[in-house]
Amino acid sequence: MGGEEGKNGVAIEDDSPPDTTHPKPSRWRYTTYALIGTLTHLVCLSIYLRPMTRTHPYNANLVGAPRPVLDESHIMSDDNKDARGTSPLEDIWKNDYWGRPMDSPSSHKSWRPLTVLSFRWLKMTGLRQFFGWDELFIHRLLNVVIHATVAELAGIISVKLFPHFGETKSLLMRSLAKILFALHPTHVECTANAANRPHIMALMAFAFVSDPDVHLSLCTAAAILGLLSSETAVFQIPAALVTMTVIQWKRCMPKAQLSASSLFKASLSLLPRYFVIISSGLGYLIGRYMYDTLSIPDGLIRPAENPYYSLTGTERALTYSLVLSTHIGKSLFVDPVGFSHEYGFDCVRKVISSSPLDDMRLLAPIGLSLVFVTVTYKCVVTGLQASVDWLVVLSWFATLFPVSGFVKVGTSIADRIAMPSTFAVALLGSRLLAGFVLDFEAKWFRSHVYVGKNKQRSKAWQPNSGSAWTVLKSLVLIIGFAKLWSKVDRRASEWMDSVTLLESSLLSCPQSAKSNLEISKIYSGLYPDKFDIEKSLSHLKKAEEIDPNYCDVHQQFAHCYIQQGRYLDFEERLTKSIMCPFTLGGSIPLWQQYWKVVTSEPATGAAARKRMDKYQKIIEKAAQKEMEREEKEKRQIGRMDEL
Repeated sequence: MGGEEGKNGVAIEDDSPPDTTHPKPSRWRYTTYALIGTLTHLVCLSIYLRPMTRTHPYNANLVGAPRPVLDESHIMSDDNKDARGTSPLEDIWKNDYWGRPMDSPSSHKSWRPLTVLSFRWLKMTGLRQFFGWDELFIHRLLNVVIHATVAELAGIISVKLFPHFGETKSLLMRSLAKILFALHPTHVECTANAANRPHIMALMAFAFVSDPDVHLSLCTAAAILGLLSSETAVFQIPAALVTMTVIQWKRCMPKAQLSASSLFKASLSLLPRYFVIISSGLGYLIGRYMYDTLSIPDGLIRPAENPYYSLTGTERALTYSLVLSTHIGKSLFVDPVGFSHEYGFDCVRKVISSSPLDDMRLLAPIGLSLVFVTVTYKCVVTGLQASVDWLVVLSWFATLFPVSGFVKVGTSIADRIAMPSTFAVALLGSRLLAGFVLDFEAKWFRSHVYVGKNKQRSKAWQPNSGSAWTVLKSLVLIIGFAKLWSKVDRRASEWMDSVTLLESSLLSCPQSAKSNLEISKIYSGLYPDKFDIEKSLSHLKKAEEIDPNYCDVHQQFAHCYIQQGRYLDFEERLTKSIMCPFTLGGSIPLWQQYWKVVTSEPATGAAARKRMDKYQKIIEKAAQKEMEREEKEKRQIGRMDEL
């Protein structure tokens, strides 16, 4: 009873009695479906393979000699022994994503052992020697394959979520879901940059879990592997549970017989899956809590990356409503802040007023709230099926909870956070677009075009789904996809090199302190052909003006000043960089080397030692003050524990 599923996941219409007068679909039809599925999958791969393999303005060989971009440098660094395969295998379970011990005060608690293992395994394979590809290119290529796999899963889930269609519409819907997902601009950050693999691995796992046809053992394994890929995967558990429940319910019986009682029965049939998935999530959370690795230490949440964490009261609530609205907009193909690899201080200013008239940006969360209430009301009035479909969409958008302001995260706005919610956009979007292409005009005419008192439709206006209307709408759809492809292609190309990425980020966020600091490094010698020390200093000064408390700039100031021979300025900035906890480790070797040289000079050594002693006293005084602050915090925490 209920809809069957043809080959390639294509649902067959089951609302009417079986038609015994027609033969089963021919081998030619199955071959056609398989060919279309293969072609759309190749499209999903080629979207990123093209910008990853063509000549780049700053690198002519992205396949044989790509340069690491942003966090890829940490993944490819020999210092990250877990990812490079030079540490014992058990260390990947003890350390965070960046190779630091999870119990270290400097750890961000990003426990992703499976993702680390994927980097480690790829380095050990012979792909580099066999094909002549660079290791970093292979890492990026794996991201593209995973991303295309999630797109394939989106196509499969879309057909199972809306099973009461004919073969043609189901095939179209599956293809549209794949392409909608693959062409989403917010995916570029996770797909083009190897270091962001955790997020697409986690989504792949829980998209797999969402299918109730997956064997229970594989479902359990996928849930565990998803949690071991990224800590944000835990927020995808409710979405996977809701999606599998609705799929199970809809295939139990024909569309006309779907009811609350059948929904309850479908839920009962999934109890073993509920148990293993929820148990996996609870076990993960309890384990992280017991080892005190569940949240980021406050000292590591930096204003340069998350300028809103310290906000309180109404200011915090309104600002985070704007942050949440921004991510929803990104998920819906509307990007109100533009592309940037970082949205830190002061890229998107905080909300300082509660009135939309004073800050027009507040119209975004107000408008989205009205849309949510309206659609929810409409679905409830329409019936149970519309309500559960809407619940599926909401469950995937609930994965945006980390940026709602209720939990600690190290970033404020990020495309990678919006990625799971785009899965729902692909599911629902494919359903709407398939209807738009195939039967939109038919429904419109049935509702609006009548003649005479008996409301008989005029034969002159009878719609034809195979007419020019369908061709015209298909062309509109193709043009829209072409525009998305162009945007993704351009953005992925920008992610292939640090220069183009930072330049594009500064276009969207000219007031970002961190982006100004990062591009300063480009002009101070990181790229010899772009060396311009004055330009580097101008970006540094702007970063310091934007955020006077951004202590990372001191190390870069010191790097620029020593190249200009401004030694007194260099000494002052180097001292400040040692007092900055984020640059302390890199500054100490330079401090020791510099003073060893200048104090050994016969003519100027005495004066240099005097300056060194002065700066050492400043450092010792700052260290003592920091120790006193930490002791005070410990005493306060101890008193709170006693209470």
